[in-house]
Amino acid sequence: RLSTHHNILTMRPILCFLAMASLVSAFAPTSRRTVTTMIRSSNSAIAPSILLQSVSDDIMMDNSAETTDITASSPRKHFHCYLLRSLDPQHPLKTYVGYTTDPIRRLRQHNGELKYGGAKRTARSGRPWQFAAIIDGFQDKVATMQFEWAWQHTHRSKVFREAVGDDALAKRMKRRRGVRARFDELRVLLGECEPFSSYPLEVYFPEEESHELFCTLMPESDNETKDIRKKVCPVDEMPFAAATDTRTKKAQKVNGSWAQMHFDLSLFPSAPPTQSCLLGQRRHQSNWALNAVTPQASHFFATSGFNQSDEKSEPDEEKPESPKVEVVEESEQPAVKIPAKFKPYPFQYHQEFIVTIEALTNLGFGIARIDLDEPNDNPVAAGDDSDEVSNDPKKWVVFVPNVIPGESARIRIYRNYATYSDADLLEIIEASPDRIEPKCDLANICGGCQYQHITVDRQRQMKTIQVQDLFERLGGLKADEFPSVLPTLGTDEVFGYRSKITPHYDAPLKKKGTKKNKDGNYKGISCEIGPIGFKEKASRRLVDVPYCHIATPDINEALARVRDETRQTAREGKLKKPTKGATLLLRDAGDGVETDHNVYVKTTVKDLVFRFKAGNFFQNNPFMLPKMVDLVVDAATIPSPSGKAMTHLIDCYCGSGLFAIGSSSSFEACVGIEVNEMAVEEARENAALNGIENCAFVSASAEAIFDPVTLEGRSDLVVGDFPKETTVVVVDPPRKGCSVEFLEQLNEYKPQRVVYMSCDPATQARDAKYLVSYGYEIVSVQPFDLFPQTRHIECLATFELKD
Repeated sequence: RLSTHHNILTMRPILCFLAMASLVSAFAPTSRRTVTTMIRSSNSAIAPSILLQSVSDDIMMDNSAETTDITASSPRKHFHCYLLRSLDPQHPLKTYVGYTTDPIRRLRQHNGELKYGGAKRTARSGRPWQFAAIIDGFQDKVATMQFEWAWQHTHRSKVFREAVGDDALAKRMKRRRGVRARFDELRVLLGECEPFSSYPLEVYFPEEESHELFCTLMPESDNETKDIRKKVCPVDEMPFAAATDTRTKKAQKVNGSWAQMHFDLSLFPSAPPTQSCLLGQRRHQSNWALNAVTPQASHFFATSGFNQSDEKSEPDEEKPESPKVEVVEESEQPAVKIPAKFKPYPFQYHQEFIVTIEALTNLGFGIARIDLDEPNDNPVAAGDDSDEVSNDPKKWVVFVPNVIPGESARIRIYRNYATYSDADLLEIIEASPDRIEPKCDLANICGGCQYQHITVDRQRQMKTIQVQDLFERLGGLKADEFPSVLPTLGTDEVFGYRSKITPHYDAPLKKKGTKKNKDGNYKGISCEIGPIGFKEKASRRLVDVPYCHIATPDINEALARVRDETRQTAREGKLKKPTKGATLLLRDAGDGVETDHNVYVKTTVKDLVFRFKAGNFFQNNPFMLPKMVDLVVDAATIPSPSGKAMTHLIDCYCGSGLFAIGSSSSFEACVGIEVNEMAVEEARENAALNGIENCAFVSASAEAIFDPVTLEGRSDLVVGDFPKETTVVVVDPPRKGCSVEFLEQLNEYKPQRVVYMSCDPATQARDAKYLVSYGYEIVSVQPFDLFPQTRHIECLATFELKD
């Protein structure tokens, strides 16, 4: 034994050398015939990853050298498409199409049996689910995703529509429901659509019924290259079945022939392959796949001198160039990794265009429209939630940040939705004369400000146009049916005006290997806080903001201290919730900056003192607030058309009583209603603090204000008894606007005047439509630039009851 052990030790360098030689030979170019023979002869062992890599390289590079031995131990990930059918008797026709590397685990996720996994959140209404078919034999993830997308969106897939021969028929097929309808689509995809019809795919059915149904739709083909192997067996016995380790929640693959490559060299052309063939798609069938280039394909293009223009046998007809949109050539775009959840219709990931910005949305994004090669099947009409989306089926809307209407810009697509796309701004080609350099270095990425690159005059002009457009479009009003929107009113304080900011931070980071304490939590354990600031534009990621230019100087002075203290508290393990993110508060009340939500602060508006908790709502621009109160009082106190003076005021959504208390000197009685009990208590204290006795406040929803009940402490004030012809209702709802129940009760009560203050002109225009239908007419619409440099608009609209 000692002699044998000695011989092994002396031979170790030789063994290492032989292993290195074998590894080098594995990566060396190999002939197609040698590698393919080895794969086909390996019926029981899993194909090594090095072998798979070598096969892919060999197919695309057409190498001719030979190798004799290739070994490895890790199997290649294998992808499958699957069709589920619902066993719920309430959803007998419900189906689901997806792709996965572990069918059994994915089915358990769909049925909610596993705690982890994204599929556990999908299609809950169809549970329990059962496999109807599983398609195996895809070359890689890209090919699987292409097949899944074509199956899910047959009405959009060009290959499917060309195979059917009628766009209308393809759409009708998509509207059908049930397993038979999905099998009908699968038959077309596997039998008629290239390149799927050339894939050596296998379709597995857990039930004989499904197998017979599919076979009646998909008869056996005489062409061996298009033969689809169909098998019936229980899911657990399928060759790609997986066993789930319940401890690690990871799927353990079962060794078998399913992990082997199914290459049939007769399917590949003898001539040098085109980029479209390598990716499993023809050039004009699915353009999104052209960016999903594998490393082997990229190497092929770099070394073979392949040119896409040589691929066309006949030149395409020249199309007239669009005056607004110019497509940037693909050769100018670097290959990038496509996100797994990216939707490939209608543009490729990071596809670039040169566009002209037509307008801005109420969220501050520029609107560009791009002509589609084919009509959009799901146009959204004006007035829907996505109200900026074009109703023209051949125009596709793209939203772009940091632009001005009229500018020409180069953009890059990064997300496609059902009816519009989002893009990044790469370059301003023709700048607007109203473009200026932002004061803040973070203005282009921070979501706090949208308009720092625009002059203040142009900002206010755009806000006026937006309000006018909203009242005409969402309010359903014609321009001649109400007075033109007045110019947006603002102040000279366009920076350093905001008296409250709320920066955020995400869950703190722990050091690697950090364990919980004795109590099973992370209290008392040191951690680090990342960025403290605001969300990015069109993203949920945070931007670190050490200084905010629209906040008051006192807030910025305190911000640096609060940021340092928060990070130091985290390092010392003293955070109250060390596993979650949090929102910080900085409120400038005039006599200092308060950071505690529950501490009371005071502020003065037109010689009136208001006391409220620092964390509660109160308007955050002390420079603009007095002007807003003046205009509300002026609108409420104007005599009625009959000449009667207004005597009673009802303040709905009154908060801390700002408008009721500010208008009290002009009315006999004022009543405020607010659902927040704490705010109602503050309103009562503010009335007492200012010596006002003709105001009463009630804690209830706004709908209850017209109930004939006596207010607490004021038996002489019954809202139902107020004279309607001299009563004005002031409305200042949250961003979502007034409820339908409130508007209906307002219609029943029929006060002479409604003064509507809103922080969202879109919902205000929607509610204006109701008020006009109730017999009110719009007297005036006045926007306020309460938050310069941002998209936010405060708007005051006055409605008078017609005679």
